[in-house]
Amino acid sequence: MNLLAVDIGGTKIAAALVTPQGAILAKARQPTSQAGPAAVAAQVAALRAEVAGSEPLAAVGAAVPAALDDPATDRVRWAPNLAGWRDVPFRELLAEQLGLPAFLEFDGHAAALGEWWAGAGRGYRSLASVIIGTGIGGGCVVEGRLWPGRDRLAGAVGWFPLAGPDGLAHWEDLAAGPAIARRARALIRAGEPSTLDLEMLSARAVFAAAREGDALAHRVVDEAARYTGMGVAMIISLTNPEIVVLGGSVGQQGDLLLEPVREEARRWAQPISAEGVPIVSSTLGEEASLLGAAYTALVRLSS
Repeated sequence: MNLLAVDIGGTKIAAALVTPQGAILAKARQPTSQAGPAAVAAQVAALRAEVAGSEPLAAVGAAVPAALDDPATDRVRWAPNLAGWRDVPFRELLAEQLGLPAFLEFDGHAAALGEWWAGAGRGYRSLASVIIGTGIGGGCVVEGRLWPGRDRLAGAVGWFPLAGPDGLAHWEDLAAGPAIARRARALIRAGEPSTLDLEMLSARAVFAAAREGDALAHRVVDEAARYTGMGVAMIISLTNPEIVVLGGSVGQQGDLLLEPVREEARRWAQPISAEGVPIVSSTLGEEASLLGAAYTALVRLSS
């Protein structure tokens, strides 16, 4: 039977009907309710009807931006971007609402599993995934298995300290989407010329301006790529992966990011680990977490 996959974010929920082979048959999304976990479970039920109708399903897997208890309960310890989500039995709420076995996965881990199962990492034994968007996170697959860490939080790479223009800062505060917009805004306010509009400034606008030849935007993108290359170098040195996949709204700007990221990673990583390791953009985009959630449900259901 097919699976229901759900990706719950701070602003939107996506749901998909996924085959056991990793094909997405239907997909839908809606804004995330901030009325609490029960309201979100009800939203998932509505999305199930939209993508699967009355089709019988094997299970539901959900990627959540949360710290989770052990897999025996999947209890949500804390989800800072979701109002009222602290010490919540969301897995039980989902199972009751849908009448299906339910399983949860930290969203960074789900994205790594999705890329390994059905994306750019397919066919590799080990993979490091980095999601760069509003924040920076990720996950690792080692010898075909997710590396969860003691608290199921392995891959919180956005916390890596890097040397920024004002001293040490977290990687996330130097190269995630808000950081890119903040850096461009500071340079413009300091009097540097740019075609960027301060009122409409975003990381997406910075990347677009860089493609149009804006020198300030290029400078900001190059800086973000340098920090990302340094972060990737630390991941390569620690985990010695077969492939590194960059995802998220920033990480997928491959035409502008990949070459400088690769150069910086080769400069700073353990040289044997860095030699020949592909650093590529995600082939799944936002579907990575959905497919990872489906894979989690498939594996945990069978075990």
